[in-house]
Amino acid sequence: MNETKSILRLRKKHAADPQQSVAKIDAQALLDEQSLSRATLGALFALVIVNALWVYFSLLFDRFYPWGSIIQGFMIGRAVRHFGKGINWRFPLLAAVFAFAGALIGSFVVSLNLTAREFSTSAFALVNEVSWYTIETFMTRDFGRVGLIYALTAAVLAAFFANRRLDQYAEVALRKRQGRNPK
Repeated sequence: MNETKSILRLRKKHAADPQQSVAKIDAQALLDEQSLSRATLGALFALVIVNALWVYFSLLFDRFYPWGSIIQGFMIGRAVRHFGKGINWRFPLLAAVFAFAGALIGSFVVSLNLTAREFSTSAFALVNEVSWYTIETFMTRDFGRVGLIYALTAAVLAAFFANRRLDQYAEVALRKRQGRNPK
């Protein structure tokens, strides 16, 4: 009997792809492509670039933008994914730590530069005046609960975007390599 194809069925998602199969994908090559050192350098690069842009736009508009840490978390997660090509749990953890630290450092540097502008001096002159009391005051007053919420959100966002996205064939090949039974 002649079966008609439903127009509601997604062809790309459900059609068999004769070009690509699980046998053609080398799971060991996927594991060998991972690099924690490249992911660390990518995260550091993203942290520095986004912090520089965060300071620039804060000084340009003379305002402190706490949501800059969320943008930073996204960019760090994408940098870890692009440079690290990681599959396991170390890459999201690395991205989350860098995003949280970047949110703290970025907020402090932005506050330092805005304070320096207010006192008509350079930020480097204020660095010599930084003490534990200054850091404690920054953490309780300027950063506070709102900054902590933004930093945690940035860390979660970075962890979400840090892992490499695999297609279904690569996922099955990787599970077979690790000894787990795929569906």
